[in-house]
Amino acid sequence: MRITKGIKINHIYINNIMSSNILEELEKYKQSYYSENKKNVIFKKDQKMEVASKIATEFNIEELLMKTAYVIPGTNKIYIDYLVFKLYAHPTNYTRLVEYIQSMIPDCVRKYGAFECHLNLSTFTVSAAERYKQIAEIFNSVGLQNDTDYSNQLTHLYVYNTPSAIDHISKIIFYLIEPVLRNKIVLYTKSESVLLNPLPK
Repeated sequence: MRITKGIKINHIYINNIMSSNILEELEKYKQSYYSENKKNVIFKKDQKMEVASKIATEFNIEELLMKTAYVIPGTNKIYIDYLVFKLYAHPTNYTRLVEYIQSMIPDCVRKYGAFECHLNLSTFTVSAAERYKQIAEIFNSVGLQNDTDYSNQLTHLYVYNTPSAIDHISKIIFYLIEPVLRNKIVLYTKSESVLLNPLPK
């Protein structure tokens, strides 16, 4: 397996404004939940899933999906934001999320012949990898059902804010990723990723 470490970052436009307001709303909802329900120390995973399920029920799922993943205007770049995803992702909506992301690919390929994927993994942890690895399994199964050629149509998968525990995380989820895709992954450290975002903080 070869994973490229990012050295030079292309200055692409990422509309983080799209997700800033919804992030604030989701965070307020989450904090309200924890103020009413004491955080579990032993069953943190179960409680996080419960919060995510409630958010997915209380908020418009279509809006959540649109804030989680979108095509950067005028490009073939699909941007996926884990910061939004983690707040509502639940096994009951994994397939819907995968189908939504995959629905953007054909248009990019028609216009540009290929597509890139840009993934913000800020705050991603080893426990998150365990919690969400089913997503990779669903992505593969849905792709096979639709007889897609995403592996060859993808030029690169750029990962920003790469967790320091990436080696451990790789052991959990990388066996689910096709070898041809692994060779297209480019990792950027947190300090490198700061250079990516041109928008005001």
